[in-house]
Amino acid sequence: MKRRTNLTDRFFFGRWLVLGFLTLLPFSAEAEWRTKQINDQSFVPLADFAAAFAMTKGNRRKGERELAFAGESHRLVVKTGTREVIVDGIRHWLSYPVTVSGGTPFVSVADINATLGPAMSPASVKEIKAVKTVVFDPGHGGHDRGGRSPYGDEKDYSLDVVNRARSLLEAQGVKVVQSRLSDSFVELSERPKMNRNYKSPVFVSVHFNSAGWKPSASGIEVYALPAPGLPTTGKAPDPILDRRRDAGNAVATASFVFASTMHHTLLGKLPESFDRGVKRARYLVLRYSEVPSILIEGAFVTNPEEAKKIHSPQWRQELAEAIAEGISAYMTLANERQLPKRAWNYNRLSTDEFVWEE
Repeated sequence: MKRRTNLTDRFFFGRWLVLGFLTLLPFSAEAEWRTKQINDQSFVPLADFAAAFAMTKGNRRKGERELAFAGESHRLVVKTGTREVIVDGIRHWLSYPVTVSGGTPFVSVADINATLGPAMSPASVKEIKAVKTVVFDPGHGGHDRGGRSPYGDEKDYSLDVVNRARSLLEAQGVKVVQSRLSDSFVELSERPKMNRNYKSPVFVSVHFNSAGWKPSASGIEVYALPAPGLPTTGKAPDPILDRRRDAGNAVATASFVFASTMHHTLLGKLPESFDRGVKRARYLVLRYSEVPSILIEGAFVTNPEEAKKIHSPQWRQELAEAIAEGISAYMTLANERQLPKRAWNYNRLSTDEFVWEE
């Protein structure tokens, strides 16, 4: 698969900085913005948000609904009327569509606080604490085979990748534990409970995707729990589910930064993989986890080409190396406040096209 290009690449200087004034993030005080109520939500002019990150409007994009903003350190591409955005070269999914009112594009304050701000200024997120332990959760196991390809089962591939990533991290002196060590089934509610037994952990659930109804579906996506009150990716707001209190709510922003950091690393290390984006879901293992937690969907066992890759020990090793590096990058951010690499730092060209709303 061809790597994606970006018409605003001319703004890329090969480095990623945090400007001093951005330590004020995340933006939580609406008084700091010129807000407008749209569909019972507070929105901010998109140009105002861009200006806060020293971005100006770039060249015209492919369609009239696509808008690009860029500066020395950041790039943002949106498509009005959709929740899909490209932030610093990779795809993200907002909670509410970028909306045009009176000819002006607006972005919600909720999305500034939960997605755009933390994605561009992760070091400012106060929820991020020092990390000492990695709790791996290989998806499925035992009677739960997970997704199936002509070559094997998801449960076996996920365990193999976790074992490989664990070896890499342990060689660096990182303490690593797993929810399962063999082909056994562990109740979903029990997996994040392991976090309580270890000092300063993060939780990483590893899976492979399935879409039997659409064999062409491909690529990598990383999930984090939605912020309290916000919808999951691909679903309309739900007045009941979105307000449910989960243990993971307390670290939702840190989990998002972890997911974004991991997604940048996976795409950078696996440049031929399609960018499906950083997404939000209320998976049980994320809801029950009280520490920064992510769920990785490495590729599709139902895609003929990706199924072959997943079955390849060499490719699984490459994925394991990317996961280990993504974890190390987040730990360095958490422990040393050193910014993680972006996908473009690995020479991956920025994601360019808008694909679907899901």
